[in-house]
Amino acid sequence: MSDKVYDLSQLEELGGGDAEFVAMMVATFLEHTPGQLDEMKNAHSSGDLATLGAIAHKIKPNVDMFGINAITQDIRDLEQMGKEGINNDETRAKLQRVDQELQIAFEQLKQF
Repeated sequence: MSDKVYDLSQLEELGGGDAEFVAMMVATFLEHTPGQLDEMKNAHSSGDLATLGAIAHKIKPNVDMFGINAITQDIRDLEQMGKEGINNDETRAKLQRVDQELQIAFEQLKQF
């Protein structure tokens, strides 16, 4: 397996070293975030930028908590672009990076 795209140290610290807490948070992340990502991609495809921004706002704390650092700025930018109604090549590129990185995180965290 390639290097992990996530870092659970912040989550482990929050849980006080409780492995069951971390496992529960990983399970919750894997249960909800893939659907949110699909909603965000669908919102972009349909031109619903307000929804894209709102979903990016929902995903943002998970990106932070799970230490998916490669996309921390991209998810914030997508949130802002959604609020401002910006849809251009940069929006598409950021969404693609977020999608790719989260797909890797999902696969890696399934092995957790």
